[in-house]
Amino acid sequence: MELKIYDKPWLPAFKGAFLILFGIIAMFRIFGSIQSLSVLFVALIGMISILLLSTGILFKKSRFRIWTIVSGIINLGFCIYIALHIDSPRDEILWIIFLWLLFYAVGEIIEAGILIALKNAFAALFVLNALLTLLFGFLLLKVSGNFTSQGVFLIGLIALVFGIVNVLSSYLLSRIREKN
Repeated sequence: MELKIYDKPWLPAFKGAFLILFGIIAMFRIFGSIQSLSVLFVALIGMISILLLSTGILFKKSRFRIWTIVSGIINLGFCIYIALHIDSPRDEILWIIFLWLLFYAVGEIIEAGILIALKNAFAALFVLNALLTLLFGFLLLKVSGNFTSQGVFLIGLIALVFGIVNVLSSYLLSRIREKN
């Protein structure tokens, strides 16, 4: 395997920036309710869905255009559902966010599989992101029954680390140029 161009290096950058911001907010305990958390996730999921859909529509030469569009539509569905049910009970919102995180981790694994099929070594970054997404989801579920200061701080810490990994992944993905 070798390092080859990846056509969506901006996606981890946006996700990383969001997670860094979310991590700092959580670590300093700035947000006060599950609804605030929901609004942050609506913004993240909405941004990801818009970016995926626009990429799939605009970049007609992409080999995996259909996967990008389908993934964008599913993300948009999660975004709309959370936005419409923002006043739902805490457990329901957390489960929907967890389901989205699970979907996102599966999407990262699919992206890794695509890159492995293309003999692209960047697949390792997507496996790492999938594992971190699952860890983040697990911690979110773990503290869902008891939002203590320590639990929220741990979620913020993993979000901060996860965000930094995503930004660094984006930087690595963007450094490789297509060979002519």
